[in-house]
Amino acid sequence: MNVIEVENLKKSFHEKEVLHNLSMIVQKGDIFGFLGPNGSGKTTTLRILLGLLAADGGKVRVLDTEVDMQTSDLRQRINMLPESHGLYGWMRTDEYLSYFADLYGHSLDKHKVKTLLELVGLSPDDHRPIQNFSRGMKQRLGIARTLVNDPEIIFLDEPTNGLDPKGRRDIHALLKRLNKERQMTIILSTHILDDVEHLCNRIGILHQGRLQYQGTLQGNGGDTSANHHFCLPREIKENIFTKLADEHFISPENGLIRVTLEDAGPDETVTSRMLLQTIPVTDFINKENDLEDLYLRYTGGTV
Repeated sequence: MNVIEVENLKKSFHEKEVLHNLSMIVQKGDIFGFLGPNGSGKTTTLRILLGLLAADGGKVRVLDTEVDMQTSDLRQRINMLPESHGLYGWMRTDEYLSYFADLYGHSLDKHKVKTLLELVGLSPDDHRPIQNFSRGMKQRLGIARTLVNDPEIIFLDEPTNGLDPKGRRDIHALLKRLNKERQMTIILSTHILDDVEHLCNRIGILHQGRLQYQGTLQGNGGDTSANHHFCLPREIKENIFTKLADEHFISPENGLIRVTLEDAGPDETVTSRMLLQTIPVTDFINKENDLEDLYLRYTGGTV
């Protein structure tokens, strides 16, 4: 069952096109990774899906409802945690959750507050002001806030940004639990590939306002080809790379230059081409495509 359907979405700001004919589908129960460099249009897309920003063109349906800026009924069934979600530091956790529940027309009794806090790994007996919490605790409280209206879909914008490795793993475990126990659909907007690899079953890669790829991590859209990685001395002139393949990705790495040739044919053919050009190769790896390869391919190496 599709819970989000977007068709030919368009949005511009001051004549600058931010989204260009974006189409995507999210299914019930997905943890959908919405990937792309900063400024690619991810947050703009989320705001349109939430009915917080009007599109210039296209169709958007969320939970079988046409989305516009008047869809108040839909907002009762979804929730979002922005990247900068503004905690009121003087409040206690129970006050904070009750405040946001009131905004949705819900009331939280002590049992519901206790349940939400325990779900995200916070103690209901911790009566300290929120300003005394660690960054990871604040982020978990923010996720608890998205649950006050029992939503069917939650949208999370960079939920692990700035967290240490343990804090990120805690968020990963929490989101997996919400998805499994509550059959909740989660839209994860991020540029952190590790989050996506640990959490998501499907992804979309956005670059310069266009959805460049949509599919699974496992199948990579049916692309099972391998990339050939060569390490060459930095002294090699860059123009020699055009003799190797029409498409290549070059990056500096520990005093060497790494060259990735996509779909370059069998190993022996590629190696022969290198030898014919008398190019000194210091290392060679034949590597199947992974999420990083996929991301770099569709974003031109932009993080």
